[in-house]
Order: sequence, then C-alpha cells, then structure tokens
Amino acid sequence: MKKLIFRNTGLVTLVSLLMACGGNNNDAEVPEVQTPEVVVPETPLPDAPEAAEIINGSFEEDAAGQTTPVGNWVFRPDQESSASSTIEVIESEEGVNAYKGTKAVQVTVNTLGDNPWGIEIAYEDIPVTGGKNYEFSVWAKGEEGTSADFWIQTPAPDYGQLSLVKETLTGEWQKITLTAATAEADSLVRLAIHFSKEENINKSIYIDEFSGFILDDVPAEEIPDVQYSEVTAQSLKALAPNFNIGVAVPAGDFGNSIIDRPEIKTIIEQHFNQLSAENIMKPTYLQPTQGEFFYDDSDELVNYAKDNSLTVHGHVFVWHSQIAPWMQSFQGDKAAWITMMEDHITQIATHFEEEGANDTVVSWDVVNEAFMENGKYRGEKTTSDSADESVWFENIGAEFLPLAYKAARAADPDADLYYNDYNLIWNADKLDAVISMVNDFQNNGVPIDGIGFQSHISLNSPDISTIQAHLQKVVDIRPKIKVKITELDVRMNNEGGIPLTYLTSERADEQKQYYYNIVKTYLETVPEDQRGGITIWGVIDEDSWLQNWPEPTTEWPLLFFNDYTAKPALQGFANALKELIEVVEPTPSSELLTNGDFEAGLDSWQARGSASITLDATQAHTGSNSALVQGRTETWNGIQKDVKGLFTAGETYNVSAWIKLSDDTSTVSPGVKLTLQIEHASTEYLELTPVTTVSAGSWVQLSGTYTHSITTQESVALLYVESNEITADFYVDDVSLTLLEQ
Repeated sequence: MKKLIFRNTGLVTLVSLLMACGGNNNDAEVPEVQTPEVVVPETPLPDAPEAAEIINGSFEEDAAGQTTPVGNWVFRPDQESSASSTIEVIESEEGVNAYKGTKAVQVTVNTLGDNPWGIEIAYEDIPVTGGKNYEFSVWAKGEEGTSADFWIQTPAPDYGQLSLVKETLTGEWQKITLTAATAEADSLVRLAIHFSKEENINKSIYIDEFSGFILDDVPAEEIPDVQYSEVTAQSLKALAPNFNIGVAVPAGDFGNSIIDRPEIKTIIEQHFNQLSAENIMKPTYLQPTQGEFFYDDSDELVNYAKDNSLTVHGHVFVWHSQIAPWMQSFQGDKAAWITMMEDHITQIATHFEEEGANDTVVSWDVVNEAFMENGKYRGEKTTSDSADESVWFENIGAEFLPLAYKAARAADPDADLYYNDYNLIWNADKLDAVISMVNDFQNNGVPIDGIGFQSHISLNSPDISTIQAHLQKVVDIRPKIKVKITELDVRMNNEGGIPLTYLTSERADEQKQYYYNIVKTYLETVPEDQRGGITIWGVIDEDSWLQNWPEPTTEWPLLFFNDYTAKPALQGFANALKELIEVVEPTPSSELLTNGDFEAGLDSWQARGSASITLDATQAHTGSNSALVQGRTETWNGIQKDVKGLFTAGETYNVSAWIKLSDDTSTVSPGVKLTLQIEHASTEYLELTPVTTVSAGSWVQLSGTYTHSITTQESVALLYVESNEITADFYVDDVSLTLLEQ
C-alpha cells in the first residue's frame, strides 16, 4: 500500500520562537525535533466484478457481411423451411446502427414459420461457475413496436431456461439485462435471441455489445404474505361430467405417490375423473426383466381409480426412453424385435383390459415421441442431435408404429389408442408428420383413435392463436379422430428476466388467464365427439417434474399450491368449463331402485338362502351385466335387495324384472315371481308380480302393480326373486320399482 507523508514543519518554527522570546542572552541549544510521519490509508477501489468469458461480444473483430462471426456466435436465419431472414454483421457509425464502435449485427425478418424459435442468433457455451448469480446484458435497437425474446439457457440439447426477457423495442438503443442463477452442476450457458414475431416482418433489428459478469451473492429475499385472487370453484368434474379431466399421479413408493397421501386423494376425488399413470406404466417399470412383469404399483393405481369411479389413461406401451436395459441391448433380427415389442404390448394390454362397465383403463398412449422436431422419424439420424436415437426405428424401421397399434387393438378392442408427442402444440413440421402418419394408418386399416398433445409450455408461449390452429389441424382429419391434451403444465418462472423467488399475485393471475385461454380454445375448437379430454401433469407444484428439469429451480406450473390449496389457475380452468360446457340436468327419475341393471356390479344385492350370486357379463337384457343365480335348495332361495323405506302406505307401484334361464337347452319351465318380505308387527310375504313361466332361450319379463297398504313402520323390507323349481339357475336383469302416478 502507498504511504502519504506529511512533514510537520510548523512545530519546529513554534519552538524556535518561544526560545527567542525568553530574554536569555545565552544561545540555547534547540533540540532537534523528529518530524512524524502521518500515514493515511488509501481508500481501496472496489474490485471489478468477474467477467464472463465472452469473445467478440461487440463484433468488432468481424468484417461487414460476415455471417459466421468470431467467437461462439451462431446465426440461424431459417431453422425451419417456412421461415426466412437475413442475419449478418454490418458496419455503421457509432450510435446509429452500432451502439459502440463500428460493428453490430442486423437481423431482417422476411417470413415467419410456426416455430417461435425459428429465427435466432446465439452465443454458445459461455463458461460459468456453478451456484453463482450472473448478469448478462446486450444492447438492441429496432423500429418502434418490433420485439425480441432474450434467453439465458443451459446448452443443447436441454435448452433449460434460466432467464427470459420479452422486450418491445422503441426505435432507440436499449440495454437488455438478464439475471440468471446457475445450478451447482452448471459449467456452460448460452445466450439465445429469437425474432420470429409477426411485428418484425420486413423490419430490421440491431444487436451489439454482449457482456456478462458474476454478481455478489444476493441475500435471501423475505417472502411476503401474498393475497391471491379468490378461488370459488368447488369441483372441475362437476362442471363437465362427461368430459375427461385428468391428472397424472403414480402409486407405489414414489415421493409423489397417491398412496398414504390423503390430501392428494381428496383433491383428486373432488376435481378429477381420470388418472394418467405418470411413470409406473412405462416400459422399464412394467417389464424390468425380459418376461417378468411388475404390476404391483400400476394395479394399486387402477384399483384406487376403480374404487372411486375414475378411469385411467395408460402411458405408455412403446417409447425410445425409459426402457429397461435388456430392451436397449436386446439382440435379434428384425423379426425378433417385432415379436419382443408385440409381446410387451399384448401382455400389458391384456392384463389391464376388462369387460364392459368394469373397464377402468379406457385409453392408451401406444407410441410416444417417435418424431424429431424436423418431422423425421427419431432414429432416422437426419439430425446431429444426440436425442435422435430410437431402438425401435433402428431395429424395425417405421413399420414399428403400425405394428404397435395393431397389437394394442388385438389385445384391448375397446380402448382408445393415441399417438402422443411434445411440441405438437406449436411445431408445424412435427405435427404435419404425425398427421401424415395418421392418414396413412387410416388408408391402410391401422387402428388409431387420437393424437395427444403433451403441452409442457411456458406462460403465453405458444400464443393462443398457434394453439388453436394446431388443434384445428387434428380436428379436420377425416375420418375423425380424438384430440387430447395429455400432459399440461405451464412453466411460470424466469419469464420476466430476474427469476422469481415466490409466485406474485400478478403472475398467478396471468397463469389463471392462460389456463382459461387454453381450456376455452380447446373446447371451442374441438367438437364434443372428438374431445379426448385435458390432463394436468401433477397435482401440487412441489411434485412437478419441472422442479428438477433441466436443473433445480422453483416453478409453479400446476393448479394447486404445496399446501394443497387451489391456485387462481384452477379458477381459470373452471371458468372456461362453466362458459363452454352445457350441463344438461337429468330428468328426475321415477325409478326408486338403485343398480337394478347391475351395471354397478352386485352392489346392494345379496344372495338369499343357500343360493349363490355372481356378476355375469356374457348375458344381459340391456347394458353389459346381469346377475346369475345358482345353487338354490329351496323355492324361496334367490337374489334379494333391501328396499326398506321405499314404500308409502296408499301408493301404487309398478314392479318389473327380466329373467332368463342359464341353460338355453333346459327342458325345465319354472314359475318365477317377485316377492316382498315385510317385517313390522308381523312378517308378511307379498306377491308383487304374478307367477310367470320362464322357458329356455329368451328373456321373460315379470311385471305387476302393487298397492302398499301397511301403515306401521317396517323393520325389514326385502325385495327378492324366487322360483317354484329349485333346480332352476337363472339370470336376473333390469329390476325396476316405480311409483304409479295417480
């Protein structure tokens, strides 16, 4: 450190004067005075922030007209065939079209494609230190009203979002600042600037002076008590009883499993009518070892759904990812690969397939993500992307797709079969390829029932007009197929530049509006007979996969906060349902019996005496089920139902049931009737229908009227079917009890 030295000469002068004025003629010796050194510490200059390693951030090392600048700059004027622009280094006077120096980049947009990231400049692979806060800046100028999106991302192929600023330009130079927090594992990031905006067509935007540096550690922000807009929606599924409103959850011992989480179950049972198996039906979970299938977790999910009157959307038979190591390294020729794939599909579909109303797994994603972003098959190696791999395409070829759908239909004739993929909601090249595949399927008799739009999207990106246009493309396919939004979540953070540490009320209301717009657009675009439904990819924000992809972050993409309370986004979803779903109130039924048609199984019915009763799906008068009565040893043995409290003194009732012998070749023609056992002051057995002869081969109706004359309160009331022939086994269906209007 430098020293500043001041010599105190004033002290020497003062001593000399005092000695002279003392009147002493003797010359006194004046002692030598040591001159003290006064050291004043220099105020240190603040250390300059550590700069990010960016080469040629000002373009001064380039020549005018250059399209491959020095450094890690990449210009992409047309990432898709339908987009075009010119991007090049220009020379200009400082302050005019160059912010500083004499060089800048000029971007002129000519035509747009569907891809909102189709026209791009990027600086790739900026070295960073993990776990630090960075500030990056770039200067931009464009005609008033033009705009661009400025991103800091993790490198390809993940392109994880660290920061985003959507900037509208003013005609003057503007400094765009992005703050990004790197994860501990991060070592590289990239800057990407996108210009695919309608307002930019035939206009120029200039970019100059890109730089970045590490910020000092920022103290943790105190999160305020935020007051969000009111949520009044009580039940999504009640607003749209015939529309699939799904949610993705696993069972088993996953951290976000529904098992042993009563709060999650309460939300599901209140708002949703369909479940998607998040991970537990993917190939690696269901067949971890060749020939050995593991169904414990998925059966647990399906049984929970069945117990709560929910359906299940199966996900997924065939995918290039999350397949067991034995599949990845499977050895065999094309025929062996086909057999292996078909066996996997057949075993799983057969396991979950059930008859009629008992069927819980009602639809499947048969194939997932078989196309790349350019519309070519994954595995065809038309790109340098490391994700362009698929053991199915590489070992079978494109033929694996129709073969998979044929195998699925053979194993489960009633399930809706979907093709599912990401980015279909905005990428026209990819969607057009999928539609072409569907058209080819239909022309060649390959079964397919729908297309699934995964829809992992960010707030207001893509815009609603793009979503509408892409849904419409699938709606217009002929013959008609279904349209399903299969994996919806809306990323919220980093959209405004500085990452948020909590969800503000303003941002929550933006999410509410976006969810409303998405659901409204779906319902307005997709006719009722083509609606496969909308599924949210998780229940509470904390459980979302976006908290850990592409690196740990804080996100709020779903409909419920971590404390299980509803977010404004739920109200947005509900508002769209209320506006666009017409709920027809059912005409009050005069039917007094519940489950007289056995479509809900044997619920509320019991065996009477020694008889046994079983649910049968092979014989039914109407619907899918009937009850089979066997093993009778007395005439009064049969099938019965508690009807206590259904009868009122003085009222008359129509009573009916349909009976069919179990043996169509039987020579027995028994008499059968409906009887009411009433216990009050005494026990009475009242004949409700005349004894009716039932012969083999066809359904016969028992029918009669009954006027209830008992005025005292009954303690027991049982309606039952009996026969005078104890060897007769018979089916019972459509038992009915209605009040006869006077």
